[in-house]
Amino acid sequence: MHLSRNRRLIGGAITAIVLVAVGLAYAAWTASGTGSGYAKAESAQDLTTVDVSATTDATLYPGATGDVEIEIQNSNPYPVQVTSITGNGAITPDGVHSGCSPTGVTYADQTGLTIDVPANDSTATTLNGAAQMSNASANACQGATFTIPVSISGASDAP
Repeated sequence: MHLSRNRRLIGGAITAIVLVAVGLAYAAWTASGTGSGYAKAESAQDLTTVDVSATTDATLYPGATGDVEIEIQNSNPYPVQVTSITGNGAITPDGVHSGCSPTGVTYADQTGLTIDVPANDSTATTLNGAAQMSNASANACQGATFTIPVSISGASDAP
């Protein structure tokens, strides 16, 4: 009889241990809670241009359109697609051509563009026929390189 009672006590103790272990495992499996995660958005950096005047081809003369060479610098950590490049100020000749009045030189805004500029990189492109020189241009403008201030618009091109 004594042996039977010990077996019942041992069996009960084992059962209690198993139930406690199952209860703890169940509690661990159904654990829940609340909280917050955080992510901080990068601030977009302005697109800029790089001086490419030394490599610009001479395609501009009175009565004709000429090409505009531009190199766009993207200092953002993501790629950007440029969609427009618009004139943003007075066109000026280089310092060597001081007698040149750029009155006859104009820039045609470029829209509907798809110029991809990689993250932290630059892209050079030619805007065909974007500049025009009229017959009002001074003779002193021969050989001048014109600086055309522009505004560049685009958006993230990240996948």
